[in-house]
Amino acid sequence: MMLHAPQKRKISLAAVFFTFFIDNLSWAVVFPIFAPYFLDPKNAVFSAEVSAATRTTILGFFLMAFSLGQFLGAPVLGEYADRNGRKKALVLSVLFTLIGLALSAWSMGANSLVWLFIARLVTGVFAGNMSICLACVSDLSEDGAHKAKNFGYLSVIAGLSFVLGAFFGGKFADSTVSPSFTPNFPLWIAAGMTALNLVFVWFGFKETSHVDHTVKFDFLEGIHNIQKALKTEKIKRMYAIYFLFLFAWTILFQFAPVLFVSEFSFTSSNIGDLALFMGICWAIGSGYLNKMLIRFFPPLRVLEGALLAFTLLCGFIIFPKQIYGVIAILGACVALGGLAWPLCTTLISNTAPRDIQGKILGMSQSVQSLAMSIAPLVGGMAFQASLGLPFLIGAGASLLAGIIYFTLKDR
Repeated sequence: MMLHAPQKRKISLAAVFFTFFIDNLSWAVVFPIFAPYFLDPKNAVFSAEVSAATRTTILGFFLMAFSLGQFLGAPVLGEYADRNGRKKALVLSVLFTLIGLALSAWSMGANSLVWLFIARLVTGVFAGNMSICLACVSDLSEDGAHKAKNFGYLSVIAGLSFVLGAFFGGKFADSTVSPSFTPNFPLWIAAGMTALNLVFVWFGFKETSHVDHTVKFDFLEGIHNIQKALKTEKIKRMYAIYFLFLFAWTILFQFAPVLFVSEFSFTSSNIGDLALFMGICWAIGSGYLNKMLIRFFPPLRVLEGALLAFTLLCGFIIFPKQIYGVIAILGACVALGGLAWPLCTTLISNTAPRDIQGKILGMSQSVQSLAMSIAPLVGGMAFQASLGLPFLIGAGASLLAGIIYFTLKDR
């Protein structure tokens, strides 16, 4: 590792933190935008005769594009960083994220579905740089204690950027808040902040690792990671649990805005407020509930309860007719998701020997991206049959994850 003077180290670390913040914010800013945009009957991107069910199916494809891009791009970006250095990889990813965001904003203004899909795919491919940020933070941390502290900062940044991105994205996309606001306006803002990020990385970040030009690219590494994960029976079951839970969580997360737009006429601004509420619930689940329950129960027992409760609530979210009943169930589901997600990751990590932890967690990233790619597509098609069907499918996936877990437990 290349040595840094303390001041240069701090500036480089700040550049990485800012990159992580902008990446997460740029992902979150679209959360309150696409459901109202696609379901708006006045939207010129669709002709008047296109049904709401068809629009929702197309929305599923667009939600899929970003995660599919991450699935394909994250391993390649990681190899590029090993071959050409962290700085070049960061600059490349930030540059093409900027291009993807600007293209997304332009295509929405031009009412071009094809270019919007391409833009989201490009943004997803080059937004898969979380592993590079983690590697940079590891390089720039002086010892184990500083590394743990810096990784903790990343967790805080991820939560803060989602809440801010979704909340302000909803406000800036809603013309009822201000006549000058449009659905693509938050994307232009995100593109401007990404341009600032590019300048910061270019001038502020100093290379943290030696390069290895012998590293060979494997453009299908995400698929190969899935194949590796299926070779060992116990690990295969663990990844099946992880995949099914993430599949269920993604359907809930991605299609809750569609439910609120369809049933309660939510605007982008309303969904931004909803995202703020969900962020608070996630923090309660992953922070307060996690610490409190693990003090009294074994982690695996907590995971059992979380999977069961999540399954029941995800299936019941469609039944309340009053908006506050739906919001209450959604908040409980999000808190349970925040509780279960780190426990699933811990379960996978504990299954593998210490010397292959990096590889196992890398496979987990591929499984996560695959689940988040498939879920929007399935959810979008399910909406054609019934407004509540995607949530029932999600509950079924979560139930299956619990069944597999109990079969694994008995072994």
